[in-house]
Amino acid sequence: MSIDTHSNAANDFPQSGMERFDFLMTRYLAGDASDPEKEELRRLTENGYEFRFQEWLDAHSDEDPAETTLPGKAREEILTNILGTTRPQAKRATMWWSWAAAVLLALGGFMWLTLRSSQTAEMNITRNDQPSRQDETQVVRGKQFLTLPDGSTVLMNEDAELTYSPASFRNGSRDVTLHGEAYFDIAHDPAKPFRVKSGTVVTRVLGTAFNVNMQENKVVVTVTRGLVEVGSTERVYAKIKPDEQITVNTRTEQYNTASVSATEETAWKDAYLVLDNIDLEKAGQLIGEHYGVKLAFSRAEVKKCRITASFMHHENLETVLTVLSKMIGATYTIDNGHVSIEGGSCD
Repeated sequence: MSIDTHSNAANDFPQSGMERFDFLMTRYLAGDASDPEKEELRRLTENGYEFRFQEWLDAHSDEDPAETTLPGKAREEILTNILGTTRPQAKRATMWWSWAAAVLLALGGFMWLTLRSSQTAEMNITRNDQPSRQDETQVVRGKQFLTLPDGSTVLMNEDAELTYSPASFRNGSRDVTLHGEAYFDIAHDPAKPFRVKSGTVVTRVLGTAFNVNMQENKVVVTVTRGLVEVGSTERVYAKIKPDEQITVNTRTEQYNTASVSATEETAWKDAYLVLDNIDLEKAGQLIGEHYGVKLAFSRAEVKKCRITASFMHHENLETVLTVLSKMIGATYTIDNGHVSIEGGSCD
């Protein structure tokens, strides 16, 4: 049996998820959304629910999205009334992305697609914040994949909360505060140690990969690469290496270390599919491993296109392939576990 991209991609999402998206979108545009609801909506739009915009806009606009982009006047009104700023200049994309981008801008969030080969072509659609807002302390919650100002990446588990200051990063202090569980891959910088504060426990590194899990009365740190120093603000408890783990009792400050399988201890992150600035050939391998299929590209040159995307809500294969195909202007078919990506380009 073959499946093609002419089916409605939005219908691939769990119905409860689509209903939640519609509810949050309606509350936001009505001005009734709370801060947690805004954050939840931002997370949905950044992690796979972009395609719900097409259906939502079709149902809530008098314009025909097959023929025109969102009217410029309406776009300006959105940005003026909601963002209080002028519309940033962006490269013209297809009509579909123009409509989706207008709503993303109205949400005060961002959407980015990147395709890189020997020549880089980028479309960035971002909120034009005031300079003072760029330095505000950032609080990120829930399932997220984010890149910090120094290039370090963080994969956050459910119920996690990460706090950091972009201004502090620029001034040489790479400090974050974590509640819950997250996996860190830290950009190496010998002159600027990276510190994760979890209650009274401080994890200090220069450039490595490790998992921090802050639970009630204890913090567990597991290392997958490099050397990690764990302690408090007053003293160092231990330095741990790959496949080692330290558990700290935050009430008594007692701790113990153990040899573990870091792969098994961090298996939670394998449920998420993160494609972080990689070429399509590598992306195809990861998608194939994740969903148990084999991907083939009809055009060899598109294998060199570089993309960034993350799927954090157990999206099915069709949804992932639809996103991938839209990014490079391709189509796809699925036949007995074999996926064929037809056409596309890095431009």
